[in-house]
Amino acid sequence: MEDDEFKMEGIRSHLNDIFQDRVEISECHALGSATVLLASQKFDLAIIDMSIHSHEPEAGAGSPFPLSSGGLDVLFEIEYTQGETHSIILTQYPDIDIEEVPIPVELAKQEIQDKFGIKVAGCVRYIENEEHWKKNINLILEQL
Repeated sequence: MEDDEFKMEGIRSHLNDIFQDRVEISECHALGSATVLLASQKFDLAIIDMSIHSHEPEAGAGSPFPLSSGGLDVLFEIEYTQGETHSIILTQYPDIDIEEVPIPVELAKQEIQDKFGIKVAGCVRYIENEEHWKKNINLILEQL
């Protein structure tokens, strides 16, 4: 789940490199479409951007508005509908807003577990034009 097309392409490309195109990738770009997708099928892995838009831009649907903690809503939806789906948070920000408190990315996994009882496989900071996020994703995937 990612609302930036450039970042989405990087994620898609990296997953295809790892799994040699043996992976089926479903994409959504907003909270509304993520909720519908999660209700319609089961997933092994979810990669979630924490700051997303409310809904996809559509004629007559009103302008989508940014949700700085919309990714948390997706985590709650995964917990409710998916059961055993592993989640990785991938964000370009150094902090994640959890109940309006900025939590450093490296501490967010434990904070989400402590506050909400939701297990996240990992939290990774995405920095454009750097490869470090890919290495961190690989390390998390190796542990799953």
